[in-house]
Amino acid sequence: MQRLTLAQRPTRRLAKEHFRLEEIAPPRADDAFLLLRTCFMSVDPYMRTRMQPEGYDYLPHWQAGSLLSGYAIAKVEESRLPGWSRGDWAVGHLPMQEWVAHEGDGLRHAPPGAPPLSWLHPLGMTGFTAWLGMRLLGKPGPADSVLVGAAAGAVGSIAAQLAREAGARLIVTAGRKDKRDWLRGIGFECVLDHRAPDFDAQLQRAAPEGLTLDFETIGGTSFAAAIEAMRPGGRVIVCGLISQYQQETPRRAPPNLNRLGERGVAVIPFVAPHYEAHFETFLEEMTPRVTSGRLHWRLDMVQGGLAAVPGALVGLFDGDNLGKRIIAL
Repeated sequence: MQRLTLAQRPTRRLAKEHFRLEEIAPPRADDAFLLLRTCFMSVDPYMRTRMQPEGYDYLPHWQAGSLLSGYAIAKVEESRLPGWSRGDWAVGHLPMQEWVAHEGDGLRHAPPGAPPLSWLHPLGMTGFTAWLGMRLLGKPGPADSVLVGAAAGAVGSIAAQLAREAGARLIVTAGRKDKRDWLRGIGFECVLDHRAPDFDAQLQRAAPEGLTLDFETIGGTSFAAAIEAMRPGGRVIVCGLISQYQQETPRRAPPNLNRLGERGVAVIPFVAPHYEAHFETFLEEMTPRVTSGRLHWRLDMVQGGLAAVPGALVGLFDGDNLGKRIIAL
């Protein structure tokens, strides 16, 4: 069977040569309580942070030779574990390999039937991240002017819809025309290009009275522009800084960060694994939104199995996805 490892740590831009596809013997059914066949694997920007030599310590760092992992949907092929049967769908954080011997810890049962792809997006960790940032931490309401950057991406698209549902006024951004068209197509009126040279001026015109909430996913010059637009007493929910993950100092603060302190703006960074205790509440709230069709969500499905992972992950940092990127094995 195939598995994917890190051949070497990148120092700047991630490239396909930083990965190694290996052939190894598959696990046996008696190696663990469950024998899983991996069917769909999520690729996400946080994976680049696991390749950094320091910082981002909420998950173990990947070294040269490390077996990569990600959130995945797998089919149970053999089970010796009560509660699990052959044919069940299992969702969890799994190694990037075609077959997995697993003891069952941390796996979630997904509904039977068709592949439960929503469990890798609106009902998975990207949806959970968006829900945490908006519903639990940001808590927007009708009095808020909210900025969501990269709003056609996996997390941003869900976060923006939750803020709109709460009655807030939304400004959303995307760096590509087809992404901006998609956002307008699902009902967002104020859609900006965060890659435009005059983005800061566009943002000031779109929010002349200032922003009360910035759901920050991009970093860099986009974050600096959002800081200038923040209203006194506002809040910044720091979800990610994707534009900086490939730099030598990926956690560098914008040069105008002190403006937030001067204006009494609360800065709230978070990472989803620290809030696992809220996952069941998240599912209770979000499942009706998904099953009723009220929530718009889009998958960016890449064929090709594990061999497609390197190119798919590299492409995320060029913004070549529209929606949640997953790999079909």
